[in-house]
Amino acid sequence: MNTQRTVNMVAAALGGEGGGVFTNWIIDVADEEGWLCQTTSLAGVAQRTGATIYYLEFFPRIDSTEALPVMSLFPSQGDIDIAVASEISEAGRMVQRGFVTPDRTTLLTSTHRVYAIDEKIALDNGIIDALSVRSIAGKYAKRTVQYDMQKLASEHNAVISAVLLGAVAGAGVLPFSKATYERVIDNTGKDVRSNLAAFNASFEMASAAGVEHWNPSQTDAPDSPFELPAAHNRKGSEMLSRLERGFAPPTHEILYHGMARLVDYQDDAYVVQYLDHMKAIFEQDDGSDLYRLTNETGRCLALLMSYEDIPRVAQLKTRKSRFDGLRSEVQAAPRQLLTVTEFFRPRIEEIAALMPVSMGRWVAASSVCRWFLRPFCRGWRLQSSQIGVFLLLYIMAGLRRFRRGMFGYQQAHEQIEHWLASIQAVAPVNLQLACEVAECGRLVKGYGETRQRTSAQLAKILKRIGQQPGILPDQVAALREAALRDDSGDALADLLAAP
Repeated sequence: MNTQRTVNMVAAALGGEGGGVFTNWIIDVADEEGWLCQTTSLAGVAQRTGATIYYLEFFPRIDSTEALPVMSLFPSQGDIDIAVASEISEAGRMVQRGFVTPDRTTLLTSTHRVYAIDEKIALDNGIIDALSVRSIAGKYAKRTVQYDMQKLASEHNAVISAVLLGAVAGAGVLPFSKATYERVIDNTGKDVRSNLAAFNASFEMASAAGVEHWNPSQTDAPDSPFELPAAHNRKGSEMLSRLERGFAPPTHEILYHGMARLVDYQDDAYVVQYLDHMKAIFEQDDGSDLYRLTNETGRCLALLMSYEDIPRVAQLKTRKSRFDGLRSEVQAAPRQLLTVTEFFRPRIEEIAALMPVSMGRWVAASSVCRWFLRPFCRGWRLQSSQIGVFLLLYIMAGLRRFRRGMFGYQQAHEQIEHWLASIQAVAPVNLQLACEVAECGRLVKGYGETRQRTSAQLAKILKRIGQQPGILPDQVAALREAALRDDSGDALADLLAAP
């Protein structure tokens, strides 16, 4: 009786990453090396509930006098020798499912991030801490091989499946020769040169510097101080000089990024307007918690001032860098035609926001105008790769020069002024309370109905602050967390209604 056990591998890959190709390559390698290989896949829903899981079991071929091994179709907790993840959060899911154990499992994972749907739709910051996942992976695995595999794939114009194969080969977790792996890639006859280049680069990483024993203390190293970059023109030099002379160094990084965002969004004068607002806040900040009040206000103010309207959307969609990124993402050849379809569904409020203040207010309140504009608010599919549509979007983007006279601008800045006034009103009395009010600025996000709903939540909290003298910082924080708890606003409404 043969008592030798199988070698078990589980791999996770997102849609479009070539998980099936990777699995087929592994099967062909095992076959050429004289091993039996059985595989099955458990389909996920890409980023929603996890990647597709591929399970493989390997066993050396035996002569006819011995009984064939009985192989499983499903992975079992604590029974995995090799775990392969195409992205770091998938490695975390491997650990969570019990597929990674310190006595047995070698974990091969890419360290890059592909944000999951749950992370993107979170009302607050729902992003998984990748450093924590790496730390946990290093603790639970017997051995870890982790590096940025997506970067290698991009550098060699390949799909990450070739890099994953190189990681398996380079780590030496299977008793197969490198030549066999290369021969299998060559036999496919598809993108052989780029796949072999990515495979070999990954092989070198996995067999040398790619093996990392993660040390959580590395994340505790102090960050280097932020240095303001050099200006590219006279206006930039003036604004950077004002930032450097008028604000403390701990605030420079946040305020600089806010300035960069706003000059791209509007113009130099908009940055001056931002700095004017921030100067008034900074003068009330005593510097506690590394100028928390200034930093929180500066971060939220830059986002509130760069609200998404139709000109902003058009500006982003007509950028050369966007089309370059799309071509790179789909790996289009230099002269290959690429069709880009945009999905638009403007609301009547967004159309009214483009109009002069008095006209926009009248249109938004008029049932007749709303009826007339309703046909323009259906879903539109426009190909921005066509010259006519591109020119239309380019013209719409150019409307931002008239933004200050638009109804949407007035609405946004009335809210900003109310929020800033609330911060400045409480700062002389209670700086911690002012910080909590400043953080309420992050409630407002998105566009369309989402922005309308979140703006209403901020207005309700600011109203409560104004109506309740002596309100405590913890109470404001509780109101903010309630607003972030659900989309419906029920949690905030219940808390506001409580005695």
